[in-house]
Amino acid sequence: MAPLVRLNRSSDVHSRRNEAGFTLIEIAIVVVIIGLLLGGVLKGQELIRNARTHAIINQGNAVQGAVLGFQDRYRALPGDYSVADTNIVGVTTDHNGDGDSRVGILTGDEGGGSDDEIVFVWEHLSRAGFISGSFDGSNTNLNDTTWTCGEGACLTNPFNGHMMFLFDGAQVHPDATTWSTGPQNNQLTTGRLIPVEITAEMDRKIDDGDPANGSFRVGHRFLSGATGAATECANVATGSAATVVDTWTVTSLKSDCWR
Repeated sequence: MAPLVRLNRSSDVHSRRNEAGFTLIEIAIVVVIIGLLLGGVLKGQELIRNARTHAIINQGNAVQGAVLGFQDRYRALPGDYSVADTNIVGVTTDHNGDGDSRVGILTGDEGGGSDDEIVFVWEHLSRAGFISGSFDGSNTNLNDTTWTCGEGACLTNPFNGHMMFLFDGAQVHPDATTWSTGPQNNQLTTGRLIPVEITAEMDRKIDDGDPANGSFRVGHRFLSGATGAATECANVATGSAATVVDTWTVTSLKSDCWR
């Protein structure tokens, strides 16, 4: 004979209550917490992006100040200084510049020339005490096509792209009609590996936001041709396409833009 089982209705009801789902209040609290977490993450990402943007801008300003300070002290440009070995401790004779006021003319630019001065820049500045860090001036892995240097040869931006100070005409010209064939000058590049949205933000903060005008302009290597077709980094009006509005192509999310 099976044992009798005593049913306790009040206990059953209590058990079912314990097994019930979340209340609306509990769900609302969870949703609020999730919203706060997501908001914090997104805000954190925005703060990081702003910090990196300002870091690149500040770095560029510091380098410009260092170059001007060097020029004021030695009456020459770093990298191009022809008697650096005489006046800067640690610089050897073979790391002197040629003194023509053009820092590292790239091959193909106005007849070509030595690009060694591109890496001498950072050695001269660091050994003279104008920038921190140790740079050896080695041109072993210098590549003027990909704009990269060897380890310890060039200053790097916050994205680990190599910055360069050199005589070049690679930027789009202010008249937005051509590039790489017009007036050249000694200029500072921001370095590679910078996302296009940060490059665009830098342009808005320190210049006019136009990739083809002002003191901050896109390099011609990021443009596809002389007709001004839209590219991954910038859309620039050139030649017959003069009606195209010059803009940074932020929607491409390209992560390798520099100037």
